[in-house]
Amino acid sequence: MNSWKDPFGSNPLGLWLADRRDRKNRHISRIAARRGWLKPMGDRGKVLWVIAGASADSVRLAVELVRAIREKRLDIRLVLTFEQEYADMLALLDNCDKTGWGYAPCDHPRALARVMQRFEPYGVIVVGTQPRRNLSKLLDQHQRVLAINPPQPVAFHTERIYNGTSLLGTDQPTEIGDMRAILAQAQIDPNFKSLVNHGAERHLWWLHGATADSSAAIARQLFAHAADDVLFVSGERPAADCLKISSWDRTPIAGGSIVWVDDEKWLPAISAAVTATHLADIVPVTLWQAMAGGAAISCPDHALLPKPALHAAITACVNPLPVWQSWRANVIQARQQGDIARRLFWQERRLAESMSQELVQRVFEW
Repeated sequence: MNSWKDPFGSNPLGLWLADRRDRKNRHISRIAARRGWLKPMGDRGKVLWVIAGASADSVRLAVELVRAIREKRLDIRLVLTFEQEYADMLALLDNCDKTGWGYAPCDHPRALARVMQRFEPYGVIVVGTQPRRNLSKLLDQHQRVLAINPPQPVAFHTERIYNGTSLLGTDQPTEIGDMRAILAQAQIDPNFKSLVNHGAERHLWWLHGATADSSAAIARQLFAHAADDVLFVSGERPAADCLKISSWDRTPIAGGSIVWVDDEKWLPAISAAVTATHLADIVPVTLWQAMAGGAAISCPDHALLPKPALHAAITACVNPLPVWQSWRANVIQARQQGDIARRLFWQERRLAESMSQELVQRVFEW
């Protein structure tokens, strides 16, 4: 965010407004963090600062990396900062010794100087976010910096960039893998489909990232031809009557139902239970999970996909209904498409795991 209202930027008025809002909501810790009053856990050991952004996949990947580094390095102090709190993800760090986490400092020079003085970071890892201008300048002067899944070309010097590019001609790995593939659940309990159908012979479908009106329209057209099917919708709530999956009592779901997935913990089970998935919006973590589930997948445009190799596994179509009708009539073809997607997912997963191991080993050798 480059707006003057950015609560983690450098504009004094924007920061004052953010402080006032947090004070009103009694988020005092966020005010302290914004102004740079942060401190690592423990009294001894070099500090490794892991910087995540506001997105869920940025924070989740950062959490997994912190856990992996902690298993390898017991001597260092780890600090994770983020711009949006995800309590369920951060709970995974509860058993990590000498590991602290909290909101990030703003980009004001005084706040960053205070953080650098308090942390004296031996190394910095930036995960899935674009550091703002002043922090980028500081990182450009640091010896040990790694960047993972940068959303834009990196403008500061790094020791290595994982799954990204540099504006400075930084050497890149010969193979680029997305470490977010590690976050997908690959071994999935098959009982979900039985609970939903309770022996009924029908098809389940998953629609992700569509607008409220679009998902409602797709549901109407789907049920006009397949009244007993069930449509799962993740992302924006559909503009139609729907069952929230968080309220589902594990009883069979009636045919012609729209189920709004308001709790993402169900996505792995859904990905493996449906006949096909349509990703109206490509979110990498959701894409890898859909591919891990082994169902046929479609998206509006191949250009949205992170790798050309995925084109063979994912059908390009703006309206998924004609494709779904085809797969409904030819389930074997749908399964074959799903098998291709799952095979390509495992290729990415193995590459991502290899890169993750290399990163952890690099930190170990620092």
